[in-house]
Amino acid sequence: MTTITFVTPPPGLDARRYELLAETDEGVYTLAALDAPGVEMLVLDPSRWVPDYAPAIPAADLERIGADEEDPVLLVVASARGGSVSVNLVAPVLVHPGTGAAIQTILEGQDLDLRRTLVPA
Repeated sequence: MTTITFVTPPPGLDARRYELLAETDEGVYTLAALDAPGVEMLVLDPSRWVPDYAPAIPAADLERIGADEEDPVLLVVASARGGSVSVNLVAPVLVHPGTGAAIQTILEGQDLDLRRTLVPA
């Protein structure tokens, strides 16, 4: 079990503390809210699923989680709709690898996909 604490709750949610649960060995995880039982998000390691994903992370977001001198763990939120799985590349979750401090950032002006399909129906 790994506990992640968002410095501000993810957009649209109230919970700040989550448990990161590995679903597979393929970089698939569930973020399960500890503050709001039943609230979950499916997240993926983009290096395994979207190898060309290399966003420019704002320095201010790195500072907010205390990762301005080290690389954060990068996760992308996944969703299943209409028989396919897609990921949101515009709003990744950044996690400090040592403390578990996290933020969901919005990356503007980088021509990233809001819904990149991974597994077509």
